[in-house]
Amino acid sequence: MRRQFPRADRPFYEVKAATRAEGEPTATDIWIYDVIGDDWFDPSLTAKELCQTIAAITTDEIVLHFNSPGGSLSDGIAIYNALITHPARVKSIVEGWTGSIATVVALAADRGDVAMFDNTMWIVHHPWGVKVGNAAEMRTYADYLDRCSALMQRVYMDRVTKSEDELVAALDAETYFDAAQAAEWGFVDEVLSGREAAAACDRERLEALGFSPDPHYRCREPLAIGRTISAESEGKLRDAGALLDEVLSTLDSRASDPAPAASGDASCTLDSKALAAIRLASPRH
Repeated sequence: MRRQFPRADRPFYEVKAATRAEGEPTATDIWIYDVIGDDWFDPSLTAKELCQTIAAITTDEIVLHFNSPGGSLSDGIAIYNALITHPARVKSIVEGWTGSIATVVALAADRGDVAMFDNTMWIVHHPWGVKVGNAAEMRTYADYLDRCSALMQRVYMDRVTKSEDELVAALDAETYFDAAQAAEWGFVDEVLSGREAAAACDRERLEALGFSPDPHYRCREPLAIGRTISAESEGKLRDAGALLDEVLSTLDSRASDPAPAASGDASCTLDSKALAAIRLASPRH
């Protein structure tokens, strides 16, 4: 009787509709954070379940998030084809170590839409596998692996800026590219830095908005404690900060001009930041 792979009680990937501002394209996020294809030991996702999910997506964009060691070449190619034939715009973000067939899936993104954080790795190598048999069967299997490698190289060569010989040499060596090297080779189009995004909002503005970050948390700036933010969100934070500065400036100028006292008036005991916090907390109509 054929042995079956252990069945999971839940999917080991996540697909979620992203929240976007009014007027912006709708999007669906897909996190590929595990082995691709059936795996005996580790959590995994198969082409069968993920491709059916991809086909049902109706949003304008699909955003892929990667932290995967790779896995089955056949499953990865099926997922790649499901993505490149989907009408949505596809974007890829490498958020952790991503290698082998997972790098092929990442290249299903539209040109110019592959991003990689500067503290991650992009790993390429020839396909490998396990075979039991005599010498003739081993030679046949080696030919099969060469053909599989050629399929991966076709996807890579459509993007990389290096020669085919250089690519083959990198595959021979099982090469670990950092983000800058992956960008130089043409695998990725943009290198992301979480540190720059974390510096976009300073402590004074957070406190004026009513937040109280832990000042003792490894001596980091407030936003460095949690998740990083996108360039778009960083711009919105800058705009919000400019608006807050304008409100505080207006309150400061008004505070410098004493209003005529009327009978029963009490002196003001709130400073400009406290007044700004009250205004921000009040309901808007």
